[in-house]
Amino acid sequence: MTAGSQTTPASAGALVPFSDDLHHEVHQFLVEEAAILDERRYEDWLALLTGDVVYRMPVRVTTPGELGDTVLADMDHFHEDRYSLGKRVERLYTEHAWTEDPPSRVRHFVTNVRTFRVEDRDDEVIAKTYILLFRSRGDVREAEFVAAERTDRLRRDGDSWKIARRDILVDESVLRTQNLAIFL
Repeated sequence: MTAGSQTTPASAGALVPFSDDLHHEVHQFLVEEAAILDERRYEDWLALLTGDVVYRMPVRVTTPGELGDTVLADMDHFHEDRYSLGKRVERLYTEHAWTEDPPSRVRHFVTNVRTFRVEDRDDEVIAKTYILLFRSRGDVREAEFVAAERTDRLRRDGDSWKIARRDILVDESVLRTQNLAIFL
């Protein structure tokens, strides 16, 4: 097992002050990304990813007597790249995406945004956020919530940002959602 959540990401430099324009830029990017996902504009969301993106959610474990966050070092709920994410999006637009029929109604609440400079990289930042995902499907199932901490590596692409890496650390060791067909 390896340690999960850290106060400061390993490759991060200094915390960017909340009043800094860079922090506001990153925060706005993350809020707009959440709106794109909530509106099911998945092709637009793919455009926010770099070609070498890594998108992963390690499995969290609970260890007796352990207060720290722990994850399994070699096991993920998903560990995807640009190709596999593209295939997932393609499938959502077909009649074969039965896990999303009817489609989920989702809301991504992104909060506690902290921005860090990346040492030796002027074109990248690390964004640490908390996310609460609300999900409702159909008329009879109870709504679901997924709470997590995300660590994003964002890379500047012209005048905008793109997600180069996203690590999602869920707050539960047993997920209470029926599937992971949605994007966090």
